[in-house]
Amino acid sequence: MDNLEFANHFLEPRRYGNIIRDLNPLNRLNIFLVLGLSVFFVSKYQYGFFMVVLLFLIAALAGRLKNYLSVYWKIMLLFGLFLFCVKAAFSPGVHMIFQLWGIHVSIESIQSGLSLISKVLSFSGVVVLFVQTTEWEDFTYALEQIGVPHTVSFVILSSFQTISDLGQSANVIMDSQKARGIETDGNLWKRAKAYIPVMGPLVINAVSGVEEKSIAMDARAFSAPVQNSFLIELPKVTVKEKAFVILIDVLFVALVVGRIALWLL
Repeated sequence: MDNLEFANHFLEPRRYGNIIRDLNPLNRLNIFLVLGLSVFFVSKYQYGFFMVVLLFLIAALAGRLKNYLSVYWKIMLLFGLFLFCVKAAFSPGVHMIFQLWGIHVSIESIQSGLSLISKVLSFSGVVVLFVQTTEWEDFTYALEQIGVPHTVSFVILSSFQTISDLGQSANVIMDSQKARGIETDGNLWKRAKAYIPVMGPLVINAVSGVEEKSIAMDARAFSAPVQNSFLIELPKVTVKEKAFVILIDVLFVALVVGRIALWLL
């Protein structure tokens, strides 16, 4: 790639060649929020599990199924299974299936547990999928395009970058601990003991990173009262994309209004 091609590369809108990831980040957020919030207005837990399956299909369509599964299975195991067991064991019910001391498992409590975890898994899945399919620099740039101050967008971008940087730093420190012969694997207690010494270097790295960023921002005149320039350009929102987002929003508003009407009647 010569210099001219390299320069023209920044003039072209950023595309990923994927129907999901090429959506405008704000429109993608809109669609995912509607999908996640809709489960709270549908009383049937079957709809929540349908939404979980739909999110898996969207993740596969976006080419992020493996990354999505690597995070989502932990949520299903830790939160989904735990909440279901607690809800099924201690919620009141009439048709008893199992009873022992303070544990009362009934058909009603199982249905209540399924309803709870379907909502939790659906909404948490939406959050995970949005993170997996969104580049944060694209998201913050889209925010600035609708008038959000660049200081706010920088705080959002910096926050998520700091989380990923801390994770990478923790892995580097843990690898260095292993190289020194310190045991970092084993049961939960051993792993907790291994992570405690890591916290000090992580905090120091985080503080030094903030100082380095502030110096770099001052050197680049971050607070100058001028219009900012960008090295990326997002594709223009098509008419089909706008129409689809409007349709999703209209259906969601109709769902909310219908649910409120049922509550009042």
